[in-house]
Amino acid sequence: MKSLIILNPTSSGGKTVEIRGMLEGILQELGLDYHLHVSKSPGDVTETVRSNLDRYTNFISFGGDGTLHSIANVLAGTHKNAGCIPMGSGNDIARNLDLPLDLKESCIAIKNCVTKRIDLGLINKKYYYLGVSGAGFDSVVTDLANNTKFPFQGPAKYKYAVYQTLLTYRPRKFYIKFNEIRKEVDCMFAVVGNMKMYGGGMQITPAASPEDAILDLCIIEKMSKLHFIKTFPLVFEGTHINDPLVKSYRSESIEMDSDYNFSVYADGEYICKLPVRYDVVPKSLSVIIS
Repeated sequence: MKSLIILNPTSSGGKTVEIRGMLEGILQELGLDYHLHVSKSPGDVTETVRSNLDRYTNFISFGGDGTLHSIANVLAGTHKNAGCIPMGSGNDIARNLDLPLDLKESCIAIKNCVTKRIDLGLINKKYYYLGVSGAGFDSVVTDLANNTKFPFQGPAKYKYAVYQTLLTYRPRKFYIKFNEIRKEVDCMFAVVGNMKMYGGGMQITPAASPEDAILDLCIIEKMSKLHFIKTFPLVFEGTHINDPLVKSYRSESIEMDSDYNFSVYADGEYICKLPVRYDVVPKSLSVIIS
């Protein structure tokens, strides 16, 4: 099977470029039939995949969650395979799918090409996502983490952005509809998970699975800053859901709005502003697993 490897030169602070030779050595050693493309932007990733659908069977991200997100948005609903050689700061999608994080093991998985079909989330009937999407405190944090140069990467960068945002953030009114239920609630933020983790290993929707044809909604209700600081570390184990101010629900479709014009992110990528509608699209993407 022919594979198109898409290298994101900005992932991991440029490490993908530094180890390109090592990657190609492994691919050649394994006898993979591949072509490597160095992307210029998320738009370039999308266009490159779209224009090569007839030429390749496998479309492989050599980068982070954002690169895989762009690939998935083209491959959704097709029989082409999305794959991942994880080189991002968090690699949450790879972790959610139990994919190897080791370079050679990732290449071996692509060589073996064992696949399964997974669900995708769909935003406003237009934008697909694999993992977790949300708005509120976490989207303000993501704005900060993505647009500020920190001296560190991965979970440490996200944690730093969390505590910086907490200094000035205040809860906002959210309007959420699901399963014929309408909720008006003051909350810190709300997320909709097709997978369980984001933000470098935070299990925000710990029961979510991309194979159950349903989305998991987590609402973090208004709480004091001290309460939030105590609760926040629990998200890495998924035990935050035991807090009485954390509410979990499941639905095939969810609508969300707020009295504040929050950004909406998915897989760490900016998607749109509120309001937003989420739907699940069962078995819509073929992914290479280990």
